Amino acid sequence: MMIKNILNLRYGIQEEYIVDNKLSEISNNKNIISLKDLKEKNIDDMIILLTSDMNNIYSEIRKQLMEVVDIEKIVDVFSYSVYFDKDMYYNVTDFKDDPRLMALESAAREIYYNHVDGAIAECGVYQGGFANYMSRFMPDRKLYLFDTFSGFDDRDITPQEQIDSGRFRREHMHDDTSVELTLSNIGYCTNAVVRKGYFPDTAIGLEEEKFAFVSLDTDLYKPILAGLEFFWPRLNPGGYIFVDDFRHPLLLGVRKAVIEFCKREGIGYMSLPDGTDATAVISKPL
Repeated sequence: MMIKNILNLRYGIQEEYIVDNKLSEISNNKNIISLKDLKEKNIDDMIILLTSDMNNIYSEIRKQLMEVVDIEKIVDVFSYSVYFDKDMYYNVTDFKDDPRLMALESAAREIYYNHVDGAIAECGVYQGGFANYMSRFMPDRKLYLFDTFSGFDDRDITPQEQIDSGRFRREHMHDDTSVELTLSNIGYCTNAVVRKGYFPDTAIGLEEEKFAFVSLDTDLYKPILAGLEFFWPRLNPGGYIFVDDFRHPLLLGVRKAVIEFCKREGIGYMSLPDGTDATAVISKPL
């Protein structure tokens, strides 16, 4: 109703239809229709404003809309997309105290500014918290989700990490997740491609894919190194790789993998000032 009032009163724009399944059942207004009714309308010269701000049903509404109209016709009014000035148009403050999320938004802005093509991906998704922001900042991108969705794989635990990260792994098993739970937490889950299983085995078949942004959050030396080795050659110029837990005191293998890889490739990195865990940022020159 807020969007309707702004369009009607401020700009004199009258909507053609209001699409609401429940309202269409109880209203006599012919302009209030259901999604089923929308399929039968000629909307070639129209756009659809998705105006729900309810995160728990947002993704489902968008999924249903995309079954009826092309994605190019949908404008996400309350999206966190980098195309919006959040301070000016609406109040989004839940990520502004998190340096990692602020850096993600900044990276997304540069990706669009520099017209960097490619999909986005996260390796080590857990319950989808960070992937949700990736999908909202870059809503037009295919989003690959790599995870066992069952916690750590023993094949990734080196003898040294068996000692160093034992307490961390006991306290953060990361097995309290599932594909269904993760997708329910991601605003643009319709763009998500789930790759469940052991990485890098789950990357087989994606050798020709290109990426604009990748998040590596697998906590251990072997999968971090494997992620860098797979994604770096496939990262388009101007793209970014974020490696979480770079300075975590119990996850020393993460830092080891990043430094080892960067030295080998002759590339640089920087760490974000986001506490003791820190995030390493690697970017590919334009």
